[in-house]
Amino acid sequence: MKEKWMMVRKMVPDMTDELVKRYRILKTVKLLEPCGRRLIVLSLGMTERTVRGEIEKLNAQGLVRVSKTGMSVTEDGAEVLEELSALFAHLTGMAELEEDVRKILGAKRVLLAQGDCDESERTVKEMAQMGARVLLEIAKKSSRIAITGGTTMAALVEALPVTALQKAEMVLPARGSIGRKLELQADTLAAKMAEKVGAEYRMLHLPDNLSQTVLAEMRSEPEIAETIAELNRVNILLLGVGDALEMASKRRLDAATQKYLREKDAVAEACGYYFNHKGEVVYETNSIGIDFQEVQRMESVLVSAGGKRKAASLLALSKSMSNAIFILDEGAAVEMLRLARG
Repeated sequence: MKEKWMMVRKMVPDMTDELVKRYRILKTVKLLEPCGRRLIVLSLGMTERTVRGEIEKLNAQGLVRVSKTGMSVTEDGAEVLEELSALFAHLTGMAELEEDVRKILGAKRVLLAQGDCDESERTVKEMAQMGARVLLEIAKKSSRIAITGGTTMAALVEALPVTALQKAEMVLPARGSIGRKLELQADTLAAKMAEKVGAEYRMLHLPDNLSQTVLAEMRSEPEIAETIAELNRVNILLLGVGDALEMASKRRLDAATQKYLREKDAVAEACGYYFNHKGEVVYETNSIGIDFQEVQRMESVLVSAGGKRKAASLLALSKSMSNAIFILDEGAAVEMLRLARG
């Protein structure tokens, strides 16, 4: 199929370009629905005239519905998107890019959203929907899921539909999560996800950087000890990735620690662990949560992060993530290829 379409593209390039353009508009409407034309224009960088003309055609074909509340994709439109997704991955070069990045990361699987999530809300939503879809594929009634906090994980939970059948037994925060933004904390996301997948949940109302004495005391608390025992049984981890120095600043690590991280060439942070370019852990916060030594034993690790600025962090983390599925965007993917190829 791929080879045949490549021949068609050589013979009639205008036709395949039109197909790709219309498919991208239809997909963007699906991601942002209900939405107006202006939002599509801003998301795709096309002219308003082009978007208006294509929407009129998609509406006439019964693939898009236009109403006072905005545009949405019809059942026929959703079916077209589903059936043609693999074809368009090849036509746009996304399939090849995914495979190139998968090889560099040494990952089990890589899925890419179009664009850069630092520049487009559309890309954020596409990544979130990809992550939600993969989670529903790998989760089962007996699954025990841990999730980190942050904007990427929050978008994934938001994209997750309420399931008719139970898709997990337990959902837990991957680490203690007292912070400024309640809606982005691992505790909050674990509770929201549990409600959607029909699971029980536990919470960890604990700050970072506890003293060793306080940490030991907290571990002995019955409720905390029970949650730690549950964390040791987790088989699916949903993991966000951050830039090491940026996260150190957000988490208000002291000046001496931030200096130490710079000296140790820390580039990535995940679940309270800080990694250098070689993927080595150079610092660990005093907090209660997932033990990174246990990650390799898990059935599935779903890593999700996007944006060109996350490329170095993702490359570093991949050194200890051979069993992971990566949900990324083009911005991160292209920059990773550039860094890897030197």
